[in-house]
Amino acid sequence: MFQAGAVKSNEVSDRSLASIDEAELRAEIDSIFPDDGLTITERAYAEIAAEQTNYVKVFNAENELVAQGLTTENDKLRELVNQADFLTQVSGQKYYRISE
Repeated sequence: MFQAGAVKSNEVSDRSLASIDEAELRAEIDSIFPDDGLTITERAYAEIAAEQTNYVKVFNAENELVAQGLTTENDKLRELVNQADFLTQVSGQKYYRISE
């Protein structure tokens, strides 16, 4: 007769707390990622593609800009990069200096 109420009130409250915690965690994760409609996998592939873009700036010993662009599209720029010393990478751009 009392079997319908066999679930203890503690168990119900534990489940509701767990669902609240889960909802808060999902909201926090959603706030971290931009709402661009991409799945996590698509976003990862986009980040990898951006890293492989290789936009570079090459400076001479006097810190004057000698060349800039994509190394994948410019053989001359690629040669300069091969001769230069790597300085830093900021926001996907790599900076090099040719020491003469």
